Amino acid sequence: MEFAELIKTPRVDGVVLHRPFMPTVEGTLCLTGHHLILSSRQDNIEELWLLHSNIDSIEKRFVGSLGSIIVKCKDLRVIQLDIPGMEECLNIASSIEALSTLDSLSLMYPFFYRPMFEVIEDGWKLFLPEEAFKDLESMTDEWRLSDVNKDFSVCPSYPSLVAVPKNIDDEALRKIATFRQGGRFPVLSYYHRKNGMVMMRAGQPLTGTNGRRCKEDEKLINATLRPGKRGYVIDTRAINVAQQAKARGGGFESEANYPQWRRIHKAIERSNVLQESLIKLVEACNDQSHNMDRWLSKLEASSWQSHVKEILTTACLAAQCIDREGASVLVHGTEGTDSTLQVTSLAQIILDPSRRTIRGFQSLVEREWLQAGHPFQQRCAQSAYSNSKPRQEAPVFLLFLDCVWQILRQFPCSFEFNESFLLLLFEHTYASQFGTFLGNYTAERVKVSLPEKTVSLWSWVNRPQELQRLTNPLYEANGLVIWPSVAPQSLLLWEGVFLRWNRSSQCLDEAYDEMVHIIEYNKELQNKVNSLRRQLAQLETQDPLLQSPSAFGAGLTFGGFDWSCTGNIQDIKLYGLLRSDRNELCIWRRGVRRHHCGEGRELRRGWAFVPGPVNSDPPTQNMLASLLKLAAAFDANMPVIRTLSKVAKQALLSTPAYGCQPLTVAARNISFSPRQVTSDASFHSASFSDTDHPRVLITGGLGQLGVGLAKLLRKRFGKYNVILSDIRKPPSNVFHSGPFIYADILDYKNLREIVVNNRITWLVHYSALLSAIGEANVSLARAVNITGLHNILDIAAEHGLRLFVPSTIGAFGPTSPRNPTPDVCVQRPRTIYGVSKVHAELMGEYYHHRYGLDFRCLRYPGIISADSNPGGGTTDYAVQIFHDAFKSGKFECNLKPDTRLPMMYIDDCLRATLEVMEAPADTLSMRTYNINAMSFTPEELAQELQKQMPELEVTYDVDLVRQAIADSWPMNFDDSNARKDWSWKHDYDLPELVQTMLNYFSTDACLARAN
Repeated sequence: MEFAELIKTPRVDGVVLHRPFMPTVEGTLCLTGHHLILSSRQDNIEELWLLHSNIDSIEKRFVGSLGSIIVKCKDLRVIQLDIPGMEECLNIASSIEALSTLDSLSLMYPFFYRPMFEVIEDGWKLFLPEEAFKDLESMTDEWRLSDVNKDFSVCPSYPSLVAVPKNIDDEALRKIATFRQGGRFPVLSYYHRKNGMVMMRAGQPLTGTNGRRCKEDEKLINATLRPGKRGYVIDTRAINVAQQAKARGGGFESEANYPQWRRIHKAIERSNVLQESLIKLVEACNDQSHNMDRWLSKLEASSWQSHVKEILTTACLAAQCIDREGASVLVHGTEGTDSTLQVTSLAQIILDPSRRTIRGFQSLVEREWLQAGHPFQQRCAQSAYSNSKPRQEAPVFLLFLDCVWQILRQFPCSFEFNESFLLLLFEHTYASQFGTFLGNYTAERVKVSLPEKTVSLWSWVNRPQELQRLTNPLYEANGLVIWPSVAPQSLLLWEGVFLRWNRSSQCLDEAYDEMVHIIEYNKELQNKVNSLRRQLAQLETQDPLLQSPSAFGAGLTFGGFDWSCTGNIQDIKLYGLLRSDRNELCIWRRGVRRHHCGEGRELRRGWAFVPGPVNSDPPTQNMLASLLKLAAAFDANMPVIRTLSKVAKQALLSTPAYGCQPLTVAARNISFSPRQVTSDASFHSASFSDTDHPRVLITGGLGQLGVGLAKLLRKRFGKYNVILSDIRKPPSNVFHSGPFIYADILDYKNLREIVVNNRITWLVHYSALLSAIGEANVSLARAVNITGLHNILDIAAEHGLRLFVPSTIGAFGPTSPRNPTPDVCVQRPRTIYGVSKVHAELMGEYYHHRYGLDFRCLRYPGIISADSNPGGGTTDYAVQIFHDAFKSGKFECNLKPDTRLPMMYIDDCLRATLEVMEAPADTLSMRTYNINAMSFTPEELAQELQKQMPELEVTYDVDLVRQAIADSWPMNFDDSNARKDWSWKHDYDLPELVQTMLNYFSTDACLARAN
């Protein structure tokens, strides 16, 4: 077919072009086989070149002899062409309709395009499966590259080479392909370098209504599990949709056939729903009524942001399973070519820093979308304006790009590419001069020889001048996992796509240019700073005062005077050495002795002075110890202080009077990071033999949990091996029950000294502001719960402690599954208390993987105890009811009667804490566990209590703040992992709990009357 046959009128003069926020242009309209071109004779007016494949629909309007064509594009822009003459207008419209609906690949523009730029890298050869497998081989030898699909007969949508477990042969793969939708047997999607866990993708299993199974399939996915570990199957369909699929021959992995895998269903909508959502969203964005209620109503009705949220939530879940739980993951939906790829791709962006680079993102799109079989030709045949009934069109890839933009916006410094790169990909998926997104599968692309006959988009993107435009000026390489927020408040409308043509971009462009200018200027200044630092370092190496430690030690002499210092020592910025001169020890700075004075005179503020005559007597032990105390007042990372401490310690240990019992001195760093440990730091390990007991420090120890745990641990390990600490004065009974010490967790230096001086090996961190109290004083809660935690983590990592930090039901939010709540799910709490506990879980996990910290955490339910008064928590009504029942016989509950929350008696809670702390490290499959005992409502508790106290009156006056908190918390915990890994089992259910509490209060009341 010749294109000329479809072009009825190739050229029309006097055509007027209208575009939003741009001047009207009059010129000549030309139609070619692939482009609509409008050229003007006016100066400084660019020609309009519009691919026919980018046109989604057209509308024709006529006023007298003047006709207008409204052209609606797949990139969501709308333009108007005013064409003189009705016949010319009809001919142009007819030609555009014919040329824009061609569906033969060989007639597409990429086959006719000839690049006007030099191809530096052939994009078709950049991301071949063989190259990706080389990276995998460098990390593990448990996988192989199979060519079972070399002729695309096993799975038409897979590439010719796929990565599969080494112990699965090709014959088994062929059998598995007949068991999976579209032949899409499980293949490797991602290997997590940090812990060796993997993510696979596949099509749904074809179990049908008769429960068909495939042992080869079971063997393949089990081959990815570590001994004693479980995996997760993330099914991107709602459970009812998956059940309905069984009636049509599909299905899901049954627990009977896949006992080592836990299945999680997430409801990501299918293609027809997504297409309708896009149409509604674009309609809302084009609404010119300027009515706020109407705009918000239409935006909500589109459900687009809900789709973004659900996809991001599922991707975060997959990433959490891999990174935090150390479990492998299998992702599939129905075909495994849409929502499956959204989840696996986004999970990799969260987990893998390399995927956030320009080259890494190209690789991700190539391997997880193009080679993985996403049908771009079908999904991108229409956009939001098409008048045709949707068939298989859907904005699946656009939704993925939207999710990436949401993460990029939340972590603007962690991505090498900018928004322009995402917009470029969006545009080229719908219409392009490059062949990258043509076709549906690799087999189709090979059949029409796309790599040989077209140019790859990556060849154009990877040119230096284009990379400069697409590079994020804020980028700083970030090697960490990034966890995006999926809270509704955190997800915004992607204006760069949906409002791009409805607003002027001038202000944004000017702001971006200004930001780039500021960043470039900052780089210039930073280069100057670095140059000056190099010059300074060079001068310092030439300073004659700097000597080796041995030479410095030989020059030290000590007199018989007391050591003393004046001024604010911590403000001193030292550089230099302590030298003997004129019968005195003075501090030198910058190679010049700043001041000389006799005994009894003070130096200027900020300087230390140590008087003493020079003599030949050896230093006394007191002098050396005092010298170390002086050194301890300064930053131990400073070269002079390290040298001073080292020489003094050596001298101290060699002093005859000390024999084999050297003095232990706590060198207190002013600042410390687990990544920067001083060479002379003193360490002790948290490990101990079977006959030794741990030395335990409990922070925040005056709460009911701290007091109770100290009592339990002292029975187990001895009274003096467990130290309680708090910032309050302890009650007399607590003070006399065992060691107590004042400790403020915000005082890093004091806390570190306590750990060192008391040879602590276990640290239990209970200091925190609870939910309701924290909401009343957010700044204080932030300081205590987060800053205090950081101090604890640094100290525990420095000294190799075993650290226990409790978490809570408050660590979950309204988006978490509530009944039951699993160990691994989305956590988006809405209280500062909950946010700080999620922060503690994540930081503990990070310190475990980064520094080897033995971090252990339990998510406590509501704890019920009679020993202490209620502490202001949301679940404390369950304690208050017993106090009020015996005090007045009346109780007013501040929660609704049907508010169900998980609860636990304190004896169970304390025993669980001890058990997880004593559990062998190799039995723990995760760092944070749920534990549970019972779940009840205020009404159920009242009814159980009224069986014993029928006269008890219970009323309800709901506290809206506490109720909102409770409504966002779980109703029941899934603690199966705790029961499996370290044999957790509770003793108290609701009847036993009530009876125990009644016995306690009855005894207490009798004693009170007797007294």
